[in-house]
Amino acid sequence: MHTLSLRTLFLLCFFSIASCSGPIGPIAGDKLEGNPKAWPQEWAFADDCENVLLQTNPADPYSVTLWGVSIDQNFYVASADQRAAWVTNLDQDPAIVLGIDDNLYSGTAERVSDPQELLEVVEQYSLKYDFYADESNEADGVIFRLTAALK
Repeated sequence: MHTLSLRTLFLLCFFSIASCSGPIGPIAGDKLEGNPKAWPQEWAFADDCENVLLQTNPADPYSVTLWGVSIDQNFYVASADQRAAWVTNLDQDPAIVLGIDDNLYSGTAERVSDPQELLEVVEQYSLKYDFYADESNEADGVIFRLTAALK
């Protein structure tokens, strides 16, 4: 009887998780759900949000939970792994949906290559998430600047 109850509980949990659209913690999801909003002119409201949701690959939505930072009117996300699925998706199609507090913002992603901008973003990440960037010259990661979708 105990085994049957555990199996039933497992199946209920599995189907509950499987029916969710977005990511659950570190587990990637598919299409994000929420309230579509216009792209903000500034992102100060997101400074207190530890995690944001990012959806890539509009043809077959793929979403992940990430850290994100704002600098002036720009919002940034980063990955230490340039081979992450969401990074690969952005290399093929830069269209994104950014989810913050049940609100969805449609935009595009562009790799940041300017050394000064990269330093500013890494510094902002360090301040927000209380870590220190590796000061070696090895740069395996990637940073994306998110902007409003072109109309």
